[in-house]
Amino acid sequence: MRKLISGVLAALVVLSFPALALADAAGTAKGVNPAADAALDGATRTLVVGADIFIGDQLTTGPKGQVQILFADNTKLVVGPHSSLRIDDFLVRNNGDAGKFVVDMLSGSFRFATGNGPKDKYELDTPTGTIGVRGTWFDVFVDLDGTTRILHYEGIVKFRAKHEKKWTELHDLCTIGQISAKASILGNSQTTTGKARDQLKREFIYADNQAPLKRAFWFIKAFDCLHRPTGVDAPPPVTPTTPTGPIIGRYLYFAQQQPG
Repeated sequence: MRKLISGVLAALVVLSFPALALADAAGTAKGVNPAADAALDGATRTLVVGADIFIGDQLTTGPKGQVQILFADNTKLVVGPHSSLRIDDFLVRNNGDAGKFVVDMLSGSFRFATGNGPKDKYELDTPTGTIGVRGTWFDVFVDLDGTTRILHYEGIVKFRAKHEKKWTELHDLCTIGQISAKASILGNSQTTTGKARDQLKREFIYADNQAPLKRAFWFIKAFDCLHRPTGVDAPPPVTPTTPTGPIIGRYLYFAQQQPG
């Protein structure tokens, strides 16, 4: 009789445990600055380094919070301070079916780099539109009114407003796209000065300073977009060696320029 009761209780515990315990994780938090939370199915948990990230999670960070996520397909995503994002779908769903990589950037600052999945399977939604990718690195800022701005580094970023069918594309380093009532290209961040550049630094915080990020989440060309004017070349590359092998000169120059 005792064994029967124990078995029933064990079954009830399994059935009542949050769904995330039974699902496969879509990604892992590689870096976390408090406060950062994930909410799923009405339950909220505090994120720590090594925490699993699941389909359906809504991630929310405080004024100094930050989450650096590595997904199973090697996609990299950073949720910056005072930001909110929801994981809507992943390339491999919990039941094993093929899906898409879909996140909803609700508000705040983000960094994104595509992984190994098919590029047509990536969809980044914002309150005003959709961002698609083709082997791409870029940063995103979503304002409180839903206006979305994109700072492009590598590959091709395509984007469109909610009611548009035609995609607008960013191809060149440091170009800025915007999604509001329609998609538009605002120009190149390197040509901005004064208050306009100060605003970009507040919005694209990781182009201004990547020091808060793990090196795996740094973009080599990001520093140039808000700290060097157009037409100014970087110093000639050098290639010193370390016990583990050569260091790419361009990366070394970039690392030396980081504030702090």
